[in-house]
Amino acid sequence: MNLFANILSARRGVTAVIGSGGKSTLLVQGGLSLARRGERVVLATSTHMMPPAGIPLVQTVEQLEAPLENLGIAAIGTADAKTGKLSRPSCDFDTLAQYADFVLIEADGSHRRPLKAHAPHEPVIPPSASRTIMVVGASGFTRRIEDSVHRADVFCSLVGATPNDTATPELAARSIAIEGLLGTHDLVIVNQVETEKDRACARAFARELNRHIAIPVYAGELRRGCIWDVRDVGEKAFSRRPGT
Repeated sequence: MNLFANILSARRGVTAVIGSGGKSTLLVQGGLSLARRGERVVLATSTHMMPPAGIPLVQTVEQLEAPLENLGIAAIGTADAKTGKLSRPSCDFDTLAQYADFVLIEADGSHRRPLKAHAPHEPVIPPSASRTIMVVGASGFTRRIEDSVHRADVFCSLVGATPNDTATPELAARSIAIEGLLGTHDLVIVNQVETEKDRACARAFARELNRHIAIPVYAGELRRGCIWDVRDVGEKAFSRRPGT
């Protein structure tokens, strides 16, 4: 059973993906995983993102039908001539949901840092989103806040730390809880979990977050389509690669 596809398919319609450390990977791997199940999936952004690798790109909703019919997945947006990044589509996200079973929206930016705190204007979650998924990069847990957190000043203000302090799993969880961006119908995925130390950090993060909010927490390696429920601490919790 593919846990990766299962957790994404729990809510159809528009899903906003926020945070850091693997948002684009979640869109691509998650979208492909759903498409392999026969679902129709559209990838887009409410801010800016790089074009998803290996996914057909269109500029208008009228162009969606062919790739969705043939492959089950497409990205939509217009690439900036200077940066190469996609902007949000010209249509609204409700319209995209009329073409696809799942619309996965990258709704945040992190300047390639594994952890993220949010300015008042962030994230850009569409009103039509039925669920928000926050991605957290485990590689930031053992580094200084200044080096691992996008908007480190906001993070420090939230948790009462200094930029030279370590961005521990507990501090990262506390920051998310204080921001209050997630509800109990949302979920968190701790990405970049590759070692036993990473898995211990993911469990520490989940324990601290669940002290403040009852929310599902998963962990794994999104690039491999490998994910597990943090509440299941055994190795059997790992899913196999997508499609298996």
